[in-house]
Amino acid sequence: MCITLPAKVVKIFSTVAEIENNGRKQLVKVGTSEQLNPGDWVLTTADYLIKKINDIEAQEIFSLLGYYQDINPADVDDKLKMILSARQQRDLTKEEIVYLLSLEDDRSLQALYSEANIIRKTSIKDHICVHGIIEFSNHCRNNCHYCGLRRDNREKTAYRLDVDEIIETAVRAVNDKGYKLLVLQSGEDDWYDEQKLLDIINGIKGKCRVFLYLSIGDREVDLYKKLKQAGANGVLMRFESSNPEIYSKMHDSEILSDRLDLIKELKRLGYVISTGPIIGLPGQTISDLAEDILTMKEIGLFMPSMGPLVPSANTPLLNERPIDQNMILKIIAVTRLVVPSARIPVTTAMETLYGQEFRQQAFLAGANSIMLNLTPEKYRKNYYIYENRFFDQEKKYEKWALFKGELSYQMLENELQMSI
Repeated sequence: MCITLPAKVVKIFSTVAEIENNGRKQLVKVGTSEQLNPGDWVLTTADYLIKKINDIEAQEIFSLLGYYQDINPADVDDKLKMILSARQQRDLTKEEIVYLLSLEDDRSLQALYSEANIIRKTSIKDHICVHGIIEFSNHCRNNCHYCGLRRDNREKTAYRLDVDEIIETAVRAVNDKGYKLLVLQSGEDDWYDEQKLLDIINGIKGKCRVFLYLSIGDREVDLYKKLKQAGANGVLMRFESSNPEIYSKMHDSEILSDRLDLIKELKRLGYVISTGPIIGLPGQTISDLAEDILTMKEIGLFMPSMGPLVPSANTPLLNERPIDQNMILKIIAVTRLVVPSARIPVTTAMETLYGQEFRQQAFLAGANSIMLNLTPEKYRKNYYIYENRFFDQEKKYEKWALFKGELSYQMLENELQMSI
């Protein structure tokens, strides 16, 4: 579910309340039985008032989310003003996206981030959504050049969660904590055959109500069809680069079109798609990154899955230089301009490279979700995509974003336009 900036109650009308947030007033349905009075701080999501909070709690949430001052576009150069104005009437061109990704001066960057933040607020309000991820196996049959799980990495401590442990971890996250969207992720591990994967989906869906993303790599379309029928909802599968040459180099001559065709076929099967690029691969240009953003738009995704390359030991890319964080912020902001309603996450790779404070910067450049790691502690450190992975120990966002009950499901299903 989602955390949002606190609002103040203005008036109460039985089952409806008027609230004010940052000078904007709106009417919301009252989804709590708590006694409400004018002046109370409250949390809302979609069109519902869900919880009353006190002054201290409100300030804690403001400190988690923060805000930028809006930058007046009149104070920036004419081309940037033209592009920011044009995106309201039409799609941006690749040339315009390249221009935005090439911005360097602070004033122009703040104008870009401010515009992206305004679009986020307009399209999906001040909601920061919290999802969970369970990394259930680090075995992988592939040898991708950027990934520490690669087949040739003999230094990793291999692990697999058994079927019952995966089910138990997922059900506990949903029923005990209130998670509504989970990602089940692994290397491409054939030990989890059709029957095991079906048992996992059926086992979770039989014990809790949750939106399930699968991130298990290139599997047969027929298997994905059966998993969809069993209750899987989404697929997280990066295309990694829209440049066929770069993609092929990262995968020992595999073909980009095969990956894209699979992603598009999974969308035709009814899966909600999450995909995107790895940013900072060798040979990647700003033109490539612009094409990556356009590819995400063309696919028609719900949630971009993009993040910086984190050079990892025991991989051919160990000595690559990490991409500057300003480029990541620009890509988040431009993606928001190009795909206004997307749920754009702050990924673990971003926080690993740039620190937890990057999370707030990304929100204010247009991002609106985070993925918290729910992998059992005894396995977590061995999901060795790269070294020194960030882990949110405090999980403050769980406190404010997760809640239970039928209303929470109604709101998620309204957003997704589908039942879970």
